[in-house]
Amino acid sequence: MGKLDGKVCIITGCASGLGKQEAIRFAEEGAKLAICSRTVAKLEETKRICEERGAEVLAFPCDIQVREQREAFVEATIEKFGTIDVLVNNAHNVTPLLPFLAKSLDDLEIEYKVCTEAYFHFCQLCAPYMMDKPGAGCSIINFTSKAAFEGTPGHSVYATIKAGVGGLTRTLARELGPLNIRVNSIMPGGYTDNCDAGLKLQSEEIQEWAKTAFKANPLERIGDPYNDVAPIVVFLASDDSHWMTGQLVDADGGSWFVNG
Repeated sequence: MGKLDGKVCIITGCASGLGKQEAIRFAEEGAKLAICSRTVAKLEETKRICEERGAEVLAFPCDIQVREQREAFVEATIEKFGTIDVLVNNAHNVTPLLPFLAKSLDDLEIEYKVCTEAYFHFCQLCAPYMMDKPGAGCSIINFTSKAAFEGTPGHSVYATIKAGVGGLTRTLARELGPLNIRVNSIMPGGYTDNCDAGLKLQSEEIQEWAKTAFKANPLERIGDPYNDVAPIVVFLASDDSHWMTGQLVDADGGSWFVNG
């Protein structure tokens, strides 16, 4: 018996990074998966792995910055599976980490559309199919970051956007709770292939900072997305988390505890 047996789960941003590892974990726990990404070839690879783990998978090419593509993805999910039990708003596109005065409104708009706007809209699109289910009900999981709290230099846009995710999560927890939908956010700490690729685009100063930042926690190691972070996402998606809503879960080895 898997923790997610029979649950229809949407996860955004599954071509690589945390989203890919979450999808694999969900597949191993018996979920039916609807996954999306702009990168079709890598998305198909995630689909293949998840199917090998026994999951039924819809892999949908989707740029979540685009309203019509978000709507098409959810419609395709309903057409294939008939319902939605779990929404994981995972995807995000980080613009270059620069001092505040060097950032542009274009940077702000890019991160707003791929995170705050997309999360907001996916919640609106999915909630009507999730409401008033019996038992533990349904689960929405939004990804945020400790950057929203700690004021790290260079993170002015990213921190602003992720702080908005916290406000959305808490408000929806209150509004959707009576409909038996719980809404939580997760603050992950795991080094992924996306981190590696993204850091190569940053300054040498940022790259040096990251070498220590990723293991600045009481466990003194870098988090692994499959073994350390994805199981906590599974917990929040599962019925085991039925008495949790409106919470910020730190899945970071205690990094925020030490540095916050």
